[in-house]
Amino acid sequence: MEEILRKLQKDASGHKHKAVRDACACACETLESQKGSARMSPSQLRERCLLPLRLALESKSTKLGQTALTGMQRFLCDDRFLGGVGSEAEVVEKQLLSQMLEAIRVTPVLHEDLQVEVMKVLLCITYSPNFDINGDSILRIAQVCIETYMTSCHLRSINTAVRATLSQILGDLTLQLRHRQEEAEGDEVTALPLQRKDVSPTSQALCEDVVTVLTVFCEKLESVDSDNQLLQLLYLECVLSMLSSCPPTMHLSRGFTDLVWKQLCPSLVAIMGNPVNDKTITSHHGYTGMPERERLSERVALGIGQEADISGGGVSDQGRGSGCSSSAPARIAPVVRTVCYIAAELVRLVSCVESMKPVLQSLYHRILLYPPPQHRTEAIRIMKEILGSPQRLYDLAGPCVAEPETRKRSFSKRKSHLDLLKLVMDGMTEACMKGGIEACFASVSCACALLAALDELSQGRGLQPEQARFLLRRLEDLKEGSESTRESMEINEADFRWQRHILSSEHPQWDPSASSNAAGATERSPDISISITTETGQTTLDLELGDLGLGQGHTTPEECGEEARFPPTCSLGGVERAQREPAGGTAQRGEREEGGGRAAEGAEEKDRGGGGVVPPDVVQRSHALVFPDITNFLSVDSRTRSHHGAGSRYSESNFSMEEQDLSRTEFDSCDQYSMAAEKDSGRSDVSDIGSDNVSLVDEEQQTPRDCPGHRSLRTAALSLKLLRNQEADQQSARLFGHSLAALLPRLLGLASAKEVDLSLQNFSSTFCAGLQAGGIQSPGFEAGDSLGSQSLMNADGLYLVSYYALLLNLKLCCCDFYRRRELPPVLSLKEFVRLIQSSGVLVVLSQAWMEELHHQVLERNLLADAGYWGSPEHRSLPLITMLTDIDGLGSSAIGGQMIRRPSSQSALCSEKVGIDTVTAGAVFSRFILTGVWKNLIDVLSTPLTGRMAGSSKGLAFILGAEGLKEQSQRERDTICLSLDGLRKAAALSCALGVAANCASALAQMAAASCVKEEKEEKEAAEMGDAITQVKQRVEQRLEQMGRPQGVRIHTAHVLCMDAILNVGLEMGSHNHDCWPHVFRVTEYISSLEHSHFSDGSSQPSSLTTITQQSQQSQQSQQAAGVGLELSCEPSPEATELSLSQPVIQPLSIQELLRESGRGGRGLELRSGSLMTGTSAAKAVCTLSTQADRLFEEAATKLNLVGLVGFLQQLRKASQAQLFNSVTETGDYSLVMPGEAKSTLDRSSALHLFRLGEAMLRIVRNKNRPLLHMMRAWSVAAPHLVEAACHKERHVSQKAVSFIHDVLTEVLTSWAELPHFHFNEALFRPFEHIMQLELCDEDVQDQVVTSIGELVEMCSPQILSGWRPLFSALRTVHSSKTDTKDYLLGEYSMGKSQAPVFDVFEAFINTDNIQVFANAATDYIMCLMKFVKGLGEVDCREIGDCIHASGFSSTDLCVPALDYLHKCSQLLAKIYRMPSKPVFLGARLASLPVRSQERSISSEDGLDCVLQEFDDDTGLIQVWILLLEQLTAAVSNCPRQHQPPTLELLFTLLREVTAVPGPGFAIFAVIQLLLPVMSLWLQRSHGDHSYWDVAAANFKHAIGLSCELVVEHVNSFIHSDIGYESLINLMLKDLFKLLVACVSEPAETISRVGCSCIRYVLVTVGPVFTEEMWRLACCALQDAFSATLEPVKNLLACFHSGSDSFSGDACEVKVAAPSHSPSAEAEYWRIKAMAQQVFMLDTQCSPKTPNNKDGFEHAQSCVLIIELPADQQSNGHAQKRWSPVRRSQMHVFIP
Repeated sequence: MEEILRKLQKDASGHKHKAVRDACACACETLESQKGSARMSPSQLRERCLLPLRLALESKSTKLGQTALTGMQRFLCDDRFLGGVGSEAEVVEKQLLSQMLEAIRVTPVLHEDLQVEVMKVLLCITYSPNFDINGDSILRIAQVCIETYMTSCHLRSINTAVRATLSQILGDLTLQLRHRQEEAEGDEVTALPLQRKDVSPTSQALCEDVVTVLTVFCEKLESVDSDNQLLQLLYLECVLSMLSSCPPTMHLSRGFTDLVWKQLCPSLVAIMGNPVNDKTITSHHGYTGMPERERLSERVALGIGQEADISGGGVSDQGRGSGCSSSAPARIAPVVRTVCYIAAELVRLVSCVESMKPVLQSLYHRILLYPPPQHRTEAIRIMKEILGSPQRLYDLAGPCVAEPETRKRSFSKRKSHLDLLKLVMDGMTEACMKGGIEACFASVSCACALLAALDELSQGRGLQPEQARFLLRRLEDLKEGSESTRESMEINEADFRWQRHILSSEHPQWDPSASSNAAGATERSPDISISITTETGQTTLDLELGDLGLGQGHTTPEECGEEARFPPTCSLGGVERAQREPAGGTAQRGEREEGGGRAAEGAEEKDRGGGGVVPPDVVQRSHALVFPDITNFLSVDSRTRSHHGAGSRYSESNFSMEEQDLSRTEFDSCDQYSMAAEKDSGRSDVSDIGSDNVSLVDEEQQTPRDCPGHRSLRTAALSLKLLRNQEADQQSARLFGHSLAALLPRLLGLASAKEVDLSLQNFSSTFCAGLQAGGIQSPGFEAGDSLGSQSLMNADGLYLVSYYALLLNLKLCCCDFYRRRELPPVLSLKEFVRLIQSSGVLVVLSQAWMEELHHQVLERNLLADAGYWGSPEHRSLPLITMLTDIDGLGSSAIGGQMIRRPSSQSALCSEKVGIDTVTAGAVFSRFILTGVWKNLIDVLSTPLTGRMAGSSKGLAFILGAEGLKEQSQRERDTICLSLDGLRKAAALSCALGVAANCASALAQMAAASCVKEEKEEKEAAEMGDAITQVKQRVEQRLEQMGRPQGVRIHTAHVLCMDAILNVGLEMGSHNHDCWPHVFRVTEYISSLEHSHFSDGSSQPSSLTTITQQSQQSQQSQQAAGVGLELSCEPSPEATELSLSQPVIQPLSIQELLRESGRGGRGLELRSGSLMTGTSAAKAVCTLSTQADRLFEEAATKLNLVGLVGFLQQLRKASQAQLFNSVTETGDYSLVMPGEAKSTLDRSSALHLFRLGEAMLRIVRNKNRPLLHMMRAWSVAAPHLVEAACHKERHVSQKAVSFIHDVLTEVLTSWAELPHFHFNEALFRPFEHIMQLELCDEDVQDQVVTSIGELVEMCSPQILSGWRPLFSALRTVHSSKTDTKDYLLGEYSMGKSQAPVFDVFEAFINTDNIQVFANAATDYIMCLMKFVKGLGEVDCREIGDCIHASGFSSTDLCVPALDYLHKCSQLLAKIYRMPSKPVFLGARLASLPVRSQERSISSEDGLDCVLQEFDDDTGLIQVWILLLEQLTAAVSNCPRQHQPPTLELLFTLLREVTAVPGPGFAIFAVIQLLLPVMSLWLQRSHGDHSYWDVAAANFKHAIGLSCELVVEHVNSFIHSDIGYESLINLMLKDLFKLLVACVSEPAETISRVGCSCIRYVLVTVGPVFTEEMWRLACCALQDAFSATLEPVKNLLACFHSGSDSFSGDACEVKVAAPSHSPSAEAEYWRIKAMAQQVFMLDTQCSPKTPNNKDGFEHAQSCVLIIELPADQQSNGHAQKRWSPVRRSQMHVFIP
């Protein structure tokens, strides 16, 4: 110090510095004297020594100033000036700081260099050992700095120095506080810092100091003029430096939080933009409807107290302002940046306080949503720092700390933890879309950073242990938050079950009530839901059926805490709830919170007993899973009773309109079930089948024309029948339930899934057999109701229902329904029924039956009764595994939707117990991911779609070779980055089990990766979307440049496709919407592969080199352990499933890229390298292998729901490839989905092939139960039918061969049990292909050949498949040009009949009578097709079509008749058996439907005849069908078929007199033979030419008929049983027919009629009774009057003896065509006409050439008799006849 003083003394020469010299001298003396014993106090010493230094500074000499400042620095290091330990306290003015500040008070006017030095001195002061750092002293130092700054801030060096000094000093203050607190905490690290209130006094004081200093700066900030931005910047930086070193416990200081929301935030908001001053404000379209919140943020900005504000406001939904500025911000960039950093720090410090959230939101709104999008880049970059750190994310979106009661705000309940984060994301999304390339790049990198942080979090990194524990305690909040904030995500409860599961594995003794209290959540009782519905109107549950129905089972009993019920999607604050509940509700709620289940039951009780206090739909919606409109479905009381088992549950409300669709379904299924026979014969009368549950309302609607009386009668009859059938059905369902319960213990004990499945099949089959045999007859079921649903019950339906009933039972066990009955069941009745009816498997069960079964399962825990208690070893039982394999019990865990290997540990308990942090991290990460998913995807996809403002390019751009300008490079980087982000997003949502989200990420990646370059595709592409147009522009440029050979792929695309294939199976299993994108990628890969190998340029050697290289790199790959978690390494499980393993495992994509990187310039993902040549080929091969594996694993590993979803999506994708439109339903239809498309451009990549292969894999997979096969086939088969009718042969051929392969596989490996109809479903596609008009000749040939092969290979196994098989053969038609070889007999081979008859041979020789009985009707109808002829001409009308083809069609007719004869013989044999099979086809077709006609046309005798033979098995109906079809064919079939057909018909009619007996024989004549003959007679329609060709066969037939009747009369007239009335009836009908023949104008026919009458009278006249003679006489009388009528008419016109030519009584004319030219012709005309009227044909003169004209002319004349006017009262003015035949008048004259 002395040295400095001396130097100063020396330098201060000159007169004006005398004071300095004197002061120096004085100071030196003082210092000297201090060495002695007389010492001064340090303050006096300082005063002496500082005086010269101050004077030197004020002297305006830079040199002196410099020295003085050096002196000050020395001064601060000198102990003499710093007072010892025991020194007395000094007054403020005498303290070191005050003296120093006094010394340097001139700083603001000093030279800039000196000012910088002063700043250093100030820093030294704060570092001096005895400097007491407190708020006051800091403020005094700051004052100097600020004053200096205000004078010289335009000078750069000062500007920087002052800001740095202040920041440093202020930072030190808060740092000291932080250290102080950390020391205090050292001992008790375990305490949760967020909730520590015992702050030590020193740190308490420090904390107050910090708040004081901050308050001062905030006030300065408020008062600064907004134009003085540099000063603003200084204050902001000061605030920032303090906040950034504040400890995280600051939020515990009330003063601090008040300061933040009352002063700091409003100032910041005002700085960032004030709507009052900014004139260019637009409303924010995305966030309209929130002025309320904006008002709040404005008040916050103005510092108005918050409590007053919030209590007045309503519920606001977003918590942010709605204004948006459209002009650039008025602030300089550093100001904006600093404000952003302050905002970031505030999140760290106060975001955990709930009441601070709205304040922060208003601030963030100004930062991120208020400025125009292009001016947000800076803010977004800073946000990246927050979002990229797991710790900051926790601050931003973590659960809030519990506040003291006084500070709770009523609105806080309604806010979500995620609001702030969403606000940030919204600002980012908008900037990304509208803000230009820089903003877009910033947003995308920010999104990527967020994903990286979430990834860290999900693995438990970046969380403090106490934070993790806090998260676990607040689990419930996290769940609700996500529920209320997810915008477009359909994530159901099951998604959260996964995270709860981790917990339950951690606390095995999970106690629901304890856990819910720990989580701070009360039991959720129905009442709470009621109060919610009153606000939101209706809680809609728009989840897919699969999700809702099957997704709600709970995985472990321990987890059945609150989430077993489904909270509606919003949660109300306590205040509102209390207001909304009815009086007394609050008390009850309190009670319930303590009492749990008991009180909830009370509520249920109250709902019922209250008698209409609560509107019924509210009660219904209180069972949150029950459909909102369930009141229409069942009345309220019946609904509640059904839970409590009181009274009948089937009130009339069952048959409300709601049921229409259900009963319809039943009609449909029965219709499918009914044979194709009636479709042909037009007698499909299935409507009776569903009548046991037609709704009454429905019935009335359908018959508006009926008179009211009639209708009510019908209704009454119907309701009686309904009740009876319903009773029977309920009884049968109860029986089924009991039988199933009896079987369960055995099922649980079986050792393998295969045995369980077989056992269930056997059970269904025997139950059906019992019902049909009548062994299990229920009381209400009368034998007469042969069409009740019980007799139609099929084993497939029962098999399916038993699975679903047991699954329902298992789910109810899992959520502990049986112990806590007040829960709504996880699967409501309606869902259960819909699940079964929409399964695609034929189920003939009535509504009442299924309702009863559902009720049985709810009432009785079948599994528990059989000994299943849900312990882990029980869960791995084969039966339980199989039930879980239906839908994974709704699990959303990784692998939760895959089939569980019985060998492996149960998927539900195999998860390792996670460490706290990992569990909590995963839950939290998932919570954030679901909350901001939509924004993330919007941001990441913007660059790909070319939607970025300022970008003309899109995706394909990165394949182009445009010059690497700065901007294009930036754009490429953005695209690569966003692809990278999407990959992370997909992998993360897969890892966290949030499959519902993944579809959008996969969609973007798929769209991004599948960029095509070829010209052909360019033309095919849809012009619609932006991507395509951009693609085309780029492609043209590529063409000009001449591209390198082979395929070119961008590495970013390869990685994307790799990522999609990696997560595709897992994501698709949880969310079926992911599949289309996966399929898109696989299709694209196939096309790449195709173009690579079809390209001439790629040498054949390229593949071999690829394989060699991959062999070499095999070892290196294993060493490196490359690949994502889901890489394609073969697992032991895969080998067990016999998945095809490529001989050489290809490299993983990452490895390939690394290799190509080593070879070349290194893999720069950012710059986006293109792969060409071998590296591209390798990548394509690897991807292709991965794609194949994906399809293999899907078919092998997916559980039932996943598998069906996969196949449905694959079907849609395939439809889109093959046709112009896609159908929603997957059923068989009679029309194609749309115009067929050409597939030539992608013939190698058809999804149809994938679908067929998948189906084959499923069928070959011995581990899957039959149920999976049934469901899968119901999806695949209809599409194979559509494809088989595609116009391109390679498509249709492949489709038919797939069907053939599947059938062969199933028939050879599976034996169908009795009463099952799965084989029928298997053959159904053949039937549909043949019936569709579009099926061409080639396809028909392929189908028929295929059927032939199947029958030859496995005819004994076809069983129920015969029916559709015959229906298919019925539609065969032979073309005119060439004849199919299967229709020609192979005489050379010694076979006399066509191969197609081998099918009939196999059937008629079957050993199984029941099989014959089931398909007999179809067999008959099919053979009749061959009898009637296969020509494409419709022969029905003329009965005489001539075949143009070379072969004689009798080759087909004669064998067919032969098989029909065999059929009749077999029927006779069966008729004699003591126990006959039920003829199912007959019963469904309900064949004898002539009751209406019969009652009119005949006496009652006929009915009782049938009763006599008909034994309810349907056999007689089949026989009648056979005879009826034959008789109809006699008149219909081609002429050359008629003689053999007649012969067979009469043989059969004679044979039936023996069996079943005479009555049946007579019935056949009356009901079948004679009516058909009458029809044949009428067929001429008065056209003579018809008889020229048809007369011979008709005469033969009528003769045979008369002969048969004569035989019958002779045989039965004297029999003991009185057949007399029947014989009378038969004769009466015969005579009527013969009289009709007689009156036929064609002479040959009328002569036959006469001779037949004569023959009958002569032959059986001797045995006639009186009645019979009466009939004969009447017939003769009719014959006379019929033949003489024309003569009578003619004679009536003339009086006796008249010579008038034109008639007396009326006018007689001959109408003739106009005159012919010659007189001779006229003569001939008149002569011919006379002959025509009065002579027989044989007497007419022959037609000679010269008279031919005249004769033909005469042929066209008509005789007209006109009555006089007074007789025209009947309205006919004239009668016309073609001239009559005289012969008819002489028939009976002896």
